[in-house]
Amino acid sequence: MKKCFWLFLFSFSILFANEIAQKQKDIKENERVVKQLSKKLEDLADEILENEKNLKKIANEINILSSKTSKLESSVRNQIKSLEQLNVQNKELLKNKNKIEGKLIDLIAKDFAYDLAIPKNYIESEDSIIVLEMIENLDKIFKDNFYQISKDYEDISKKIEEKQTQITIINTNLKSYKNQIDELKNLRKKQEQEIAKQRTDKEIYTRKLSNLQVQQQELRQTLNKLKIIKEKEEEKKVTQKIDEKKPSNNIKQVGSSYQTSSVKSYSGVKTIAPLESYIVKQKFGNYIDPIYNIKIYNENVVLKSNTANAAVRNVLDGKVVFAKATPTLKKVIIVENKNGIHTIYAHLDKIAPGVKVGRNIKKGYIIGRVESDLTFEVTQKNFHINPLEMIR
Repeated sequence: MKKCFWLFLFSFSILFANEIAQKQKDIKENERVVKQLSKKLEDLADEILENEKNLKKIANEINILSSKTSKLESSVRNQIKSLEQLNVQNKELLKNKNKIEGKLIDLIAKDFAYDLAIPKNYIESEDSIIVLEMIENLDKIFKDNFYQISKDYEDISKKIEEKQTQITIINTNLKSYKNQIDELKNLRKKQEQEIAKQRTDKEIYTRKLSNLQVQQQELRQTLNKLKIIKEKEEEKKVTQKIDEKKPSNNIKQVGSSYQTSSVKSYSGVKTIAPLESYIVKQKFGNYIDPIYNIKIYNENVVLKSNTANAAVRNVLDGKVVFAKATPTLKKVIIVENKNGIHTIYAHLDKIAPGVKVGRNIKKGYIIGRVESDLTFEVTQKNFHINPLEMIR
């Protein structure tokens, strides 16, 4: 009963340890996914392309190593057989060596016994002379036997040494083969992990790319409804004709927002940025996706705040014409400014209580807050302006 209890406890502890290890692995992967989601689209694309190169390199290393191990496999099988035979032969040689050692000891003992048989002060006689001659003859026989046995001992020792050298060489080869097999297993495991990472990164990238297109479409529709940006049929036809003449280079154009004729430079006075501390996560203008060869025209910039729950500032004096939550852009505020300029703030997490449609607000007024990314867009009389040209 006690043994069963300890066995159960041991099995439970192993299962529990495996579960903890799996959870730690899942947490680590989730942290990686969160990190990948927060990256710039182009940085994530660069990483995916770099991983593709890395995967090709790993695949090439696996092919080379697989070829090596395949060639060695038949040789290794033969070497294992040879090793077994050598071990048997070596065992037999060691037995013979021990026997020869026994014979040598026996000869030395007999030779020593005959030496003792002759006293130091013996009296010469006919019998003693005969005995002495017999001992001398025996001594010669012992010496001959001793020489032959010694030679046999030396030969067998050399054979044992040779066999041992062969055994060492084979063991070294087998160890090298095992190391190559282990390396191959590790490479295949690494390949599986990298493929899984690449699959996740591509899913994240595709989602981000799709979201970008959906969000741009929604923002354009909102601007169309408010009559801030109007799509002219003539413009669409001209753009279409120009694009038809251009070589495709396998690049797909996605989204109605791609209109190069709708862009103009900002000529006014520079103003404050909507965020106090930020980095530019997405730039204004053309973006050719290197993964799927999709061409997108970014009509806005994405500013990533360096602090959480950051205050969003109104960049120019104006009147609020739109302030509400949307399906994909979170909360959006649009401010009408002088000279036909409109400033658009999207992906807000909070809208300030004082921001209402129809209200006039000053430059620097806190219109809301963002946890991380702010989408900032500027238009002027049916043209898009690079927002980075406007801010200091």
